[in-house]
Amino acid sequence: MRGAIAVVVVAIAATAPPVHAQNADVPGLIKLVESQPPDMDRSTWKEKRRDAARKLGQSKDKRAVPTLIKLAESETFDIIGEIAIEGLGNIGDSSAVPALQKIANDSARDKSQRDLATKALGKLGAGTSGGTGGTGTGGTGTGGTGTGDTGTTGTGGTGTGGTGAGGTGTGKIGSALIGDKPELGVPELPALPEDLLAASERVTFSAGSASLAYDTSRHRSSFDADVAGLYQKRIEQERIAWGWNAGAHVIAGIINPRGREQTRGTQVTAGGDADVRYYVAPTVYVGGRAALGTQVSYVADLEVDPNNDLRDARFALDAQGALVAGYGRLLDVGGAIRVRRLSRTLDAARALGKPIDAALARRLQLTWWALRRERSPYRALVATIAILREAGVLLGEPDAGLSYEILNVLRDSQLFLRPSGLDLQLGVGESYLVRPGDIQNGTNTANEEGRVEQVLFAAGYGLQVADDTVELSGTAYGRMRVLAPDNPRQPSPLAAGAMARFRKFTYGDHGDPFGAFDLTGDLAVSNDRLNAMGDNQKGLRIGGQLGFTYQLNQASGVRLAATAALDTGELFIGAQLQATYGFLDATFAGL
Repeated sequence: MRGAIAVVVVAIAATAPPVHAQNADVPGLIKLVESQPPDMDRSTWKEKRRDAARKLGQSKDKRAVPTLIKLAESETFDIIGEIAIEGLGNIGDSSAVPALQKIANDSARDKSQRDLATKALGKLGAGTSGGTGGTGTGGTGTGGTGTGDTGTTGTGGTGTGGTGAGGTGTGKIGSALIGDKPELGVPELPALPEDLLAASERVTFSAGSASLAYDTSRHRSSFDADVAGLYQKRIEQERIAWGWNAGAHVIAGIINPRGREQTRGTQVTAGGDADVRYYVAPTVYVGGRAALGTQVSYVADLEVDPNNDLRDARFALDAQGALVAGYGRLLDVGGAIRVRRLSRTLDAARALGKPIDAALARRLQLTWWALRRERSPYRALVATIAILREAGVLLGEPDAGLSYEILNVLRDSQLFLRPSGLDLQLGVGESYLVRPGDIQNGTNTANEEGRVEQVLFAAGYGLQVADDTVELSGTAYGRMRVLAPDNPRQPSPLAAGAMARFRKFTYGDHGDPFGAFDLTGDLAVSNDRLNAMGDNQKGLRIGGQLGFTYQLNQASGVRLAATAALDTGELFIGAQLQATYGFLDATFAGL
């Protein structure tokens, strides 16, 4: 008898209708999702809001569909958006199909969200094809304009009725006066070598004095300017490393009073250098270096009498090649410091779900590299948060304060040229020189031209300490001319020097990059001049500099420094003011 009762109970349970969460307080859950209760702090509300969205998706109640669609379309940073996408698939209402198709076809969304939308569409018996505008999803197909930059024709087949949402596609986010706004989301990663240890790239413009004036009493106009530009790029791999720099510096001015009198002058200096290394062992390398430098200067002083005019044009050129061998490697680790700062920022906010490993660090840095030409860190912020959430490193949606601190890490321009390591190099080089001389009988005569052979030495050192806020670095050099001719007697100089620098990087309470103090000392000795007896003269220079650089924005800043130097018995004291504006600033460094 007892067994029969058990069978009856099982049969009743098997034939009973499935129990769903129909008794859930759907209006109350919707209200909790849409507005924060006044007696609940934001952090608690976020957690309860996510739980409410999950219950709405499990309720099977179609009243929840509009709210879940709104969450799925708008909540691209928080996990609640993914909960809403999954809930729309569970409820099974076909009115969610257009919104889910839009998400599934939106390349700006995270891949995990697009995959969830595709899975939800599968539960609804719909595919991801078709656009969001035009004649909708009824009749003979899902025609009209589809997703993409300019819209494409929709696919055929039977539809589900209704009209579309209109528009010309979701490929662009709109337009601005200067063109289309960039697409959001994680960009396509650049194809950099797998064994990449470090990389850097920067374009910088700097300006000294520039003025335009007109003197009404003397009826004289004047203009002068001092500008420079520099491009730098370097790639460091395990076996091979290469880099090059190119820049130009222009100084120009004119004084133009009434009449024929006029004074004008221009000096243009341009040059570049490149080097390549091959590591025969992890810390031993051989390679080559090349450098080219030119200078063109022109001065004209026009008088009332043309016979008194002075015009002087001069040209100088240095071309050098060298074979080198060395020990060690000096890397720019700014990219790795940025990752470490990001990890420390999340940890301090108790939002670090797990450590950032080497693979994720590489993905973050390659993403920043791909966005290096952006004039704003906005896209980098969006992509960084998406990557961190997808990897489970960032816990939940960052609030306004944490988002601001992450943004400060991304726009920190004090993370360029942050050296770490030791590099010693010895080489032999040959140069070809073209030098202007004094004006004699109206002709320029060069003091020295032709080939110059040298033995070269260079060294570099860098160390980042105190949570990467203090840098100790230094360089040293030495060069000696060999095979100098005796007739006519040419200088055979020996020169050597060293520089040591201490830098302290300062930040605000929320990670705002404020600026850097620097203290630099240098020492140089040489005997590169001939005295009246034809012997080499010795020189000694000891100098120091104390400065502060104020960061304006990414790759740009203003620097004020005081200098003092004792050069062969003469004391020099001065000050420097320099402004730089950067258009490009990108780094990568392996952990």
